Formats: sequence, C-alpha cells, structure tokens
Amino acid sequence: MSTKEFHKTSNEHAGVNVGAKFKTIKHHHEVQGDIEEGVELTLEEIAHFPTRYILKDVEGRIWTVPLHTVSPLTE
Repeated sequence: MSTKEFHKTSNEHAGVNVGAKFKTIKHHHEVQGDIEEGVELTLEEIAHFPTRYILKDVEGRIWTVPLHTVSPLTE
C-alpha cells in the first residue's frame, strides 16, 4: 500500500470511497457556517493528516469534517 502525502487528497481511505453517503452525528462549525446533526452528505474527497472527509450537502455546499462528526449510511 502506498503512503498518502499530507498535501494531497484521495478518493479512498480504509475502505471508504468517494460517493459514499454519510449523516452528521453532531453539530459542526466552520467559517462558512454551521451544519446540524442529522444532515445527509456525499463524500467528495478525503484529506489527510489529520484525516478529514470533504463532503457535499444537497445544496452543493462543501464541508470538511473530522471522521468522528459523521456516520456512514447503509443502503
């Protein structure tokens, strides 16, 4: 397995792939605004060191959240 460089994003990490669906399990604050608990999001990219998910909501806004802020949705 190749290492992931800290300044690049990836499409897969630990079996999670771009396009996966997640739901927020806690409130998250960013400069652009707040995202509440229970919002469904789609994985766009994965940032590393520390690992964070870059997710898109239904309105097209991008959120960068720590892994412990979301839970995967099973389909």
